[in-house]
Amino acid sequence: MQPWWWRSVAVCASVLALSGLVAVVAGAVGADQATSLRLAAEDVASAPSGPPPAAEGSEEPEEPAASEEPAEPPVGPGEAPAPDEPRVPDAVTATTLALPAGWRVVPDQDVVEVPPGRFVDATILRRGAGTVVLVGLADPERVPVDPPVADPARSAALDAEARRLADAYADLLAPGATTADLTDDDVPVADLPTRTSVRRVEGGELDGALVRVSTIAAPGRTLAVLAVARPSPTVGADGEAADAVVRSLRVDPA
Repeated sequence: MQPWWWRSVAVCASVLALSGLVAVVAGAVGADQATSLRLAAEDVASAPSGPPPAAEGSEEPEEPAASEEPAEPPVGPGEAPAPDEPRVPDAVTATTLALPAGWRVVPDQDVVEVPPGRFVDATILRRGAGTVVLVGLADPERVPVDPPVADPARSAALDAEARRLADAYADLLAPGATTADLTDDDVPVADLPTRTSVRRVEGGELDGALVRVSTIAAPGRTLAVLAVARPSPTVGADGEAADAVVRSLRVDPA
């Protein structure tokens, strides 16, 4: 029979052994948990971003189909997409003019007197009561079709005819009135050699009236385009509108 103290030693040894086993087990469990957390963190870091995949049997939402044509930019306040501008052909001169909003084609006009024989069968565009544009042919004796406009003599004739017609129509509009030369330039119309003269009536009942003439060297003929804006509260805008119509002229292809 073992002494009592031996039994105490054996009990202490058993307790120590059990404590060591518990520590080992606890350490193993802690190590397993740390490893599991590390592996889980690595899996999360390597997983692709975005929504989780759809469960089996569920349908993924379809993405809207892309438009084949790019969307038009938004229209700003007070603006509207400009429609294609209609054009008016003139058979005599083989040209076309734009017909902007507010303009109309008329068979005749009383805005300015036109001498007989000038602008025969002309296309006449009218805006309001006092603004017109007429397109016709210049006198070939004053502006010969040949030689080419590069010839100094023909270039001078083109310029002289624009000035003469502007002065003449200003005088027809207001006989004897003083006129002011606003512009005399060579800005091309329809990419063709052009001379333009603008006159303004000064004084009298027609004070402020505008007369504009462009002579244009087109292939095989010289065009003469007359624009007149009579006095009105909107004469400035009327003159600019007439100028834009004249510059819209296009020559039909031969």
